[in-house]
Amino acid sequence: MESNIEGGFVFDLKSLYGRLKELRDCRKARGKRYSLATILVIMFLAKMCGEDRPTGIAEWARHRRKWLIESLGLERKSMPHPNTYRRILAEVVDEDEFEALARDYFSHHGEAGYQVVVTMDGKVLRGTIDLDPNDGLYLLAVFLPEEGVTLAQVVVESTQNEISVVPKALDYINLRNKVVIGDALHTQLV
Repeated sequence: MESNIEGGFVFDLKSLYGRLKELRDCRKARGKRYSLATILVIMFLAKMCGEDRPTGIAEWARHRRKWLIESLGLERKSMPHPNTYRRILAEVVDEDEFEALARDYFSHHGEAGYQVVVTMDGKVLRGTIDLDPNDGLYLLAVFLPEEGVTLAQVVVESTQNEISVVPKALDYINLRNKVVIGDALHTQLV
């Protein structure tokens, strides 16, 4: 899947593309210019480079158009419009299906015989708090801090605390060759 090179990771685009092809594409054939896997690989790469918004992703892709066309073997010589990325995220990608695929793909991280640090942290999702400070969508994420890759995240219901969902979050990932780091709150699990 990927290899460790001087503290960073190189992802095999063909492997990632192949896995993303497994996602169900509910778009009609008419007007479809790019495969879902192609759009998602471009979004993944742009996100790894720090782009969060569809306009930033589109600009990132436009500046790397030649390399993306060669690397992904694209027939089209243009890159998707920002609205294509918006539409894919809003209407096409099934969130649960995508998260399951991503968890499975990244669960093999660290199986090459070296140890990988995995971190757990809970946060309230930005923009979800109204007037009540206890309101908002609270998520516990398990991620690779070195790479900035989220392996799994679960919702912490308002009636729960973080501790109650840690086992569920850790069940989503392969813990072989991984060192898990959490807040002091998580020491109560033992």
